[in-house]
Amino acid sequence: MSAKNYLSLHLEAAKSAVSQLAKQPIGTFLILAMLAVAMTLPLTLYLGVQSAQAVVGKLNEAPQITLYMELEAGDQDEAAVRKLLADDKRIERYDFVGKDQGLAELQKNMGEQDLVAMLDENPLPDVFIVSPAGNSTPDAMRALQADLAKLPMVESAKLDAEWMQTLYQVNDFVGKIFYFLAVTLSLAFVLVAHNTIRLQILSRKEEIEITKLLGASSSFIRRPFLYQAAWQSLAAAAVSLVLCAWLMNSTKPLVGQIFKPYGINIEWRFFYGWEVLLVLLVVTALGIAGAALATQQHLLSFKAKKS
Repeated sequence: MSAKNYLSLHLEAAKSAVSQLAKQPIGTFLILAMLAVAMTLPLTLYLGVQSAQAVVGKLNEAPQITLYMELEAGDQDEAAVRKLLADDKRIERYDFVGKDQGLAELQKNMGEQDLVAMLDENPLPDVFIVSPAGNSTPDAMRALQADLAKLPMVESAKLDAEWMQTLYQVNDFVGKIFYFLAVTLSLAFVLVAHNTIRLQILSRKEEIEITKLLGASSSFIRRPFLYQAAWQSLAAAAVSLVLCAWLMNSTKPLVGQIFKPYGINIEWRFFYGWEVLLVLLVVTALGIAGAALATQQHLLSFKAKKS
C-alpha cells in the first residue's frame, strides 16, 4: 500500500469518526462533559502544587535563626561564635546586632518615650541573625537550630519561621493527592473510553459483520473507532483546560485574601505550552488505549456470517 493510500484511509476514518460523533450530539456532549470535569480536578491540583512550590522555593531564603547570647558574653565570645558560624557550610550568611544597637532600635520604636532613662542597664543581649542555605529543608533547619543552640555562650536559638514546616507538609499532602487522582482518573478515563467504544461497536454490530463479510480487514474496521476515541479525548482535554483557566481565575482573589495576612503572595500560573501539548497527547493516548481494548475484546470477536 502506498503512503498516499495509507494517509487517505486514515483521513477517511477520521472524517467518519467526526460524523459519528455529530450524529449523537447529546450523547457526545454528556461524555465530553463527564471526561472534562473528571480531568479538571487533577489538572487544577497540579497547577496549585506547582504554584505553591514556587512560593516555597522563594521562602527557602527567608527563614532565619536568631541566636541570643548570654548577657555576660564578651567580645571574645562574640568572636568565637563568629568563627563557628563562618565555618558552618549550612549557613549562607549571618548578621550581628549588638546590645547597644538593639536598644537604640527599641528606643526608636518607642517614639518620644525615653526608654534609656527608665533602665539602669541595657537588658538586651547580643544577637546573631543566621540565614540557612537556600536549599535547606525544614528538618535541616531544625537540626541547624539545635546545633547553634549548643554554641558557647548562646542562651537560645529561635527559628522564626516554624510555620514553614506546616506549609511544606500541606504542599506535600496536596501533591500526593494529585498523583493519586492522576493515576485513578487515568484508569477511569481508559475505562470510560472502553465502555463508550464498546457501546458504539455493539450498536453497529450488523454493519460491522456485513463489512467483514465483504472482506474488510480488522484494521479497516477498527480505525474509525480509534479515531472516535481520539477526537473525544482531545475535545475533553481542551474543555478541561478551559475549565482549569476559569477555575484558577475565579479562586485567585479568594486564595490571595486567605494567605495575605501571612505575607504569602501566591503567583498562580497556567500551563506552559509544552504542558498543554503533553496533556493533550496523554489524554488522547489514554482514550485510544481504551478504544483499542474495546475493539480487541468485542470487534474482533464478531464472526462474518456466511450465506
